Amino acid sequence: MKKIQYLFLVCILCALRAVLYAQTPINTIDVLGRRVSFSAIPQRIISLSPGVTEILFAIGAEAQVVGVTEYCNYPPETANRTKVGGFSGITVNVEQIVVLKPDLVIVSGEMHERIIALLDELGIKSFAVEPSTFAQVYTTIETIGRFTGHESGAASVVAAMRAKITRAQAQRGNRERPGVFWELTDDPLMSTGGGTFINEAISLAGGRNIFEDLSERWPIVSTEQVLLRRPAWILAGDDHGVVIDPQALARRPGWSALPAVRDKHVALVNADMLYRYGPRLADAVLAISNILFAN
Repeated sequence: MKKIQYLFLVCILCALRAVLYAQTPINTIDVLGRRVSFSAIPQRIISLSPGVTEILFAIGAEAQVVGVTEYCNYPPETANRTKVGGFSGITVNVEQIVVLKPDLVIVSGEMHERIIALLDELGIKSFAVEPSTFAQVYTTIETIGRFTGHESGAASVVAAMRAKITRAQAQRGNRERPGVFWELTDDPLMSTGGGTFINEAISLAGGRNIFEDLSERWPIVSTEQVLLRRPAWILAGDDHGVVIDPQALARRPGWSALPAVRDKHVALVNADMLYRYGPRLADAVLAISNILFAN
């Protein structure tokens, strides 16, 4: 009997805690420096970023998501959410946002300045995010978990990401960091400098981006620069197409002498995992590590 009473008391306390938590004001600062306050956990959320959408589903807030962009294609369950336009500000359908009656719209700090102003005029609350490092992604996940009522889910996601990256780093062991050329586009020839998720992912995976010394995030580089830096590996996103294979690369003037082309060290990485600031960034690091050090 005492055990039953104890369990009943625990249930009551948990219920009270949930109610109190839901009614406790939450104050936080978004990436634009705006103080955003929540008097209650938002129950109708629209995400205007594929990365944010992945975060919301990963932490357990999927039931609160009522709208997403046309580019929000992961996880597959996003197909059941109302589409409110594309990712860029000019393609977002504000009228559709209004119809969905959201408690909160999560936006991009870089892409959605116009949308934020329109939402302010309409009295619709928005929260801007724009993480640019893995550490900032962790913080973004934890922040979203806090104001959606999924702190434990967010903590679990961050812990899982850190564990995958630890596994990736362990694969290199004492081996040297191989030089990696990341080809973003081939015409013009564009790569990644420092300060990008791609650069950090390569580093965390045990590689060395041959253009990490460039401050420009997406520099146009010359064939001569690539040949001089002699990458051991050439990687690209899987959205880059068939131009990235040893045979095609060997037909470029001078490229057949590159270690990466000579040894057929050429591979593609899932672009969505790496180009979005979501939980799958850690999977991208693990994938790159597997490419560089699996053998």
